[in-house]
Amino acid sequence: MTTDMSSAFMADPATVYSFVGQFFDSLAQAGVTNVVISPGSRSTPLAISADRTPGLRSWIELDERSAGFFALGLAKATSLPVALICTSGTAAANYLPAIVEAHYSRVPLVVLTADRPPELRDWGAGQTIEQTNLYGRYSRWSVELPNPAKGEDALRVASRFASRAVEMSLTVPAGAVHLNWPLREPLAPPKDHAEGSKSLAATRPASVMRFSHPRLVADTGDVRELVALVRAHERGVICCGPMELDAEFARTILEFADSAGWPVLADSASQLRQQPTVLDAPVLEFGDGFLRSRLVQSQKRPDVVLRIGDTPVSKAQRLWIEAAAPDALWWIDEGGQWGEPSHLATRVVRGGGESLLSSASRELKDHADTASRVRRQSPWCRSFETLNEIAGKVMTEVVGSEGAWSGLSVTSVVVGRMPAESVLFVSNSMPIRLLDLVYKVRQKPLRVLCSRGASGIDGITSTALGVAAAGRPTVLLTGDLAFLHDLGGLLLARREPLPLSIVVLDDNGGGIFSFLPIAAQAESIGFDRLFRTPHDLDLGRAAALFELDYHAVESVPQLANVLDECLANPHVSIIHARFDAKKNQADFQDCVARICDAVDASLQSGSAE
Repeated sequence: MTTDMSSAFMADPATVYSFVGQFFDSLAQAGVTNVVISPGSRSTPLAISADRTPGLRSWIELDERSAGFFALGLAKATSLPVALICTSGTAAANYLPAIVEAHYSRVPLVVLTADRPPELRDWGAGQTIEQTNLYGRYSRWSVELPNPAKGEDALRVASRFASRAVEMSLTVPAGAVHLNWPLREPLAPPKDHAEGSKSLAATRPASVMRFSHPRLVADTGDVRELVALVRAHERGVICCGPMELDAEFARTILEFADSAGWPVLADSASQLRQQPTVLDAPVLEFGDGFLRSRLVQSQKRPDVVLRIGDTPVSKAQRLWIEAAAPDALWWIDEGGQWGEPSHLATRVVRGGGESLLSSASRELKDHADTASRVRRQSPWCRSFETLNEIAGKVMTEVVGSEGAWSGLSVTSVVVGRMPAESVLFVSNSMPIRLLDLVYKVRQKPLRVLCSRGASGIDGITSTALGVAAAGRPTVLLTGDLAFLHDLGGLLLARREPLPLSIVVLDDNGGGIFSFLPIAAQAESIGFDRLFRTPHDLDLGRAAALFELDYHAVESVPQLANVLDECLANPHVSIIHARFDAKKNQADFQDCVARICDAVDASLQSGSAE
């Protein structure tokens, strides 16, 4: 630990703790309820003040990388900013992967990094790096705080920094803000601070800076244009990607789909595959299967696409739309961040999507146009519902067949047995694709969360632990490599009674690479060693290391029983499902092939027209 140079640069502990305490009081008043702290020396005033602030719940995470993802998950689950506290140096750098994900998935974080004061920077002091603007374009706001000072004006400044940080993290597009704290020694609180920040509360100003967000109302010109587009084009489709939807917006989307007669391709993380929101709208959950069909690709090309939410998981859907080259592609951008990788958008509507679709739906229903009133029964819409039913039937037969044991059947059991109002957090790579293929519309409300911003497999377990920290029963569906990538995150699981069941799909390596063209060259290019990377590890040892409940499952009935048992217990448990890699791949490919064959046969016979 480096000691500051002389008494000329020494801090007054009472001033520091008053200033920092005011900051955290205002942070709590602005709506922050959780703070994730990683231990360190330079961050002592931040850690102690945060932990003693009424209204803030402290979570202690040794590893800053895991802490960042834990905070990310907790912010995802609560839709509220979560504060992070770490010491100076590379500790702050370890937040970067989580901040990148927060940037792309628009999750609010308030990152508080302690730093050496200016006189120690660039002079060889330990744990000192360049921390100003450390996260570059991945932070919504990056600022260095002034040295703590005495007086009401200084406390007001501390309060304003806190309230502005929260607002900046939530403003569309949401994301991480970075406040760098240069702190001088001594770092320990004054002796009269033993009872916490309450002793200083009377000296702090009561006023806080508050913000309001007027509701966005659709432009009347956009409404007229969208209605005209619906009336002119029967062959339209609504593509809903991963997003956070409240019940009212979900209902609005589905009412518009019903009025327009345009089917809804609902991503597994769109929050639209649950019966309470589906109504009678044409929601299609098996698009990733039937859109791979050769005849669907050639015969069922949309003229108009309406996109809502982030980029869908389904590559088959993206390729289908790109091949169709629709006359119009509208993207309703509620997140304030560009997400249209196909470069086909002809119109981008920034916000006000609920108002736009609601107004358009009313006009379509009220207008005395017979064609508009029977859109829901159009051949185009009915044919897609038929294709979806065919794909669903095949899927049921595959995952329900006697002895079925693969990533598909496990995923189907997991999503089918999730209780009402629970949360499913799904990892990237194969798990999110398995879910997109098998997740049937269900009657019980289920919230599906994922980290599709940067779509990495790092920090998955820690993020899921953060999601579970919000208090709802949670299941993490993850692969073996993602699980191994974040083993350190399980340390927090050992200390905190979090309601998380971790289902590990273990095919001994990166099974998703087996679906890439490079896999055909096999060992001529060292495929297994370079890409699939089998680890040959017993993942049960990880559970023993962190003293967590562990269950190895080998059949669908066993999985169902174990999952029910784990969901009933509010603590972290690991459910380990092993597969033969080649059989697992073959089962997936066989399922897709059977769906395409059944769909093609229906189109050839004319029954799906």
